[in-house]
Amino acid sequence: MKGFVLTKDELAELKEAHRKAKRSNANAAYKINAVILLGTGWKLKQVKQALLLDDETLRSYLEKYREGRVKALIHTDYSGRPSGLSEAQEDQLRQELENTIHLSTLSVIDYVDKEFDRKYSQSGMRDLLHRLGYEYKKPKLVPGNPDVEAQEIFVEQYESFMEEKPVDTEVLFIGAVHPEHNAQAAYGWFKRGEKRELKTNSGRQRLNLHGAINAETAEGRTRLAQKKVRDEPVMMRQAWVDKEDEVTVVRQCLLAGVSRATVYAQ
Repeated sequence: MKGFVLTKDELAELKEAHRKAKRSNANAAYKINAVILLGTGWKLKQVKQALLLDDETLRSYLEKYREGRVKALIHTDYSGRPSGLSEAQEDQLRQELENTIHLSTLSVIDYVDKEFDRKYSQSGMRDLLHRLGYEYKKPKLVPGNPDVEAQEIFVEQYESFMEEKPVDTEVLFIGAVHPEHNAQAAYGWFKRGEKRELKTNSGRQRLNLHGAINAETAEGRTRLAQKKVRDEPVMMRQAWVDKEDEVTVVRQCLLAGVSRATVYAQ
């Protein structure tokens, strides 16, 4: 796993602990196995598929190991009130999950404890959530203000146009991205009261990548501009349209508000 590599001594310690645990504590052996894989070049996705575990579970194993090595990884001290929710309580929990995004199992455990006076372990809560039909995943990113009606009209017009257009008409979708390269600050363990500095690059240094893709052949074309200079992006994209072979520019659909985009079709 990126950012986590076991040393020879750490790996030897984990293997010895695994050898002992697999005889009497299968759960502990499973946790140790996961940490060994994560620390010996396996990607998180690969370990998930191999051990049938989710991201949160694997990250919790890794966090425990980093905090206290093998002892902390396999330690369990769960005790408390009987778990188990009634059908009505499960329905209330479903409603809570629909109305509120819980970023961790611990957050759901805290809610259940306060609302129903029921104590769950992390593994127990994960089992409950899976049984209720939930899974731990990222939400899908969608446009913040989509015009659904306009999208439906575009799809209808586009499909009709593609069926009726002349054979010698090429349809290109053209766009641009502007990635920046810069240092990004992240959380880490630092001594209390001590300040650390992270040098950044110039925020104005970025790339301007322009691309076009043929709607029928999926042929792609890209150009790199170091920076925007007056009409350079317009001229660059115009070159994709004004080829040696005559191409009829029938329609240009603007999916973003680019002020000078209409120049491309001239």
